[in-house]
Amino acid sequence: MKQLLIYISLIIVPDVIAHRGYSGKYPENTLISYEEALRANTTALEGDIRLSKDGEVVIMHDLTLQRTSTGNGAVFDHNWVGYIDGLFTKTEPPQPIPRLKDVFDILIRPDVVAKNTYMIVDIKFDNQLEILDAVQVLLEEYKAHTSLRKQLVFGIWDLRFLERAKQLFIGYQLCFIGLSLGAARKHFLHELDNISLPYAALVDQEGQDFIKEAHSLGKRVFCWTINNIEQMHQCVAWGLDGVIGDNVDTLIENVRTTVNAMSPEEFEKYVEASNNLMGKRSRLYYYIIKKSMSLISWKFIGI
Repeated sequence: MKQLLIYISLIIVPDVIAHRGYSGKYPENTLISYEEALRANTTALEGDIRLSKDGEVVIMHDLTLQRTSTGNGAVFDHNWVGYIDGLFTKTEPPQPIPRLKDVFDILIRPDVVAKNTYMIVDIKFDNQLEILDAVQVLLEEYKAHTSLRKQLVFGIWDLRFLERAKQLFIGYQLCFIGLSLGAARKHFLHELDNISLPYAALVDQEGQDFIKEAHSLGKRVFCWTINNIEQMHQCVAWGLDGVIGDNVDTLIENVRTTVNAMSPEEFEKYVEASNNLMGKRSRLYYYIIKKSMSLISWKFIGI
């Protein structure tokens, strides 16, 4: 029992990280999605960025505009002024496409700063390298707002961005985001502050050992994209630092509220139950996904 109590005292209740904002209910990567995630009391926000033709850093997941907005073509082929600034989301309720600076304006509000809310800025591997310089220029505009140094986590996917990000974003946290556990360990674990991986990469013994290794080095580990309640329970049982998902209310209930209300004995049973959720068929399924993701990472990102 003494060992259990020591273990329980070290349990990490994961941060709730709103994937593209509260994208389970609102148009992804929009200001309403971020505002509603904050209203729901999320710990952190997450969003993707792209560079427009005229140098604006736009909040957008895809290379192209047509999946989520009324626009067409690649983001970098269009100006913000006169085109992207007039687009709206296809998902209801229609929302304008925001810029990163619009989200910065939310983050620096006193009510948001007071809650220690942070944001993971996902800089996809298929961006132009110049997007890092554009972000740095934007940071200069906000240099008086010193809270942003604690509120921003810049996520990178490949080695091309690593050295440049370390040069430009001094004093800010950096995070590896990727598909391959092997790439995370080989190239980024000792270089960056945080590691963010999909569920399938962490589900086996190798994944559990990686989480422990990362924690021993003082690194945080995040997992995405978690919308399944059983997976939420397992993320808590693994001791992850953050769980990224679309449905903020469900995440808060299952990875924060319920866990905070447990006694040590109840938590022990919770961990045991969570770690016994998967049968052999499920483990095989995730093993195949994990291997496939590693192959994709090697083919398209080179790591």
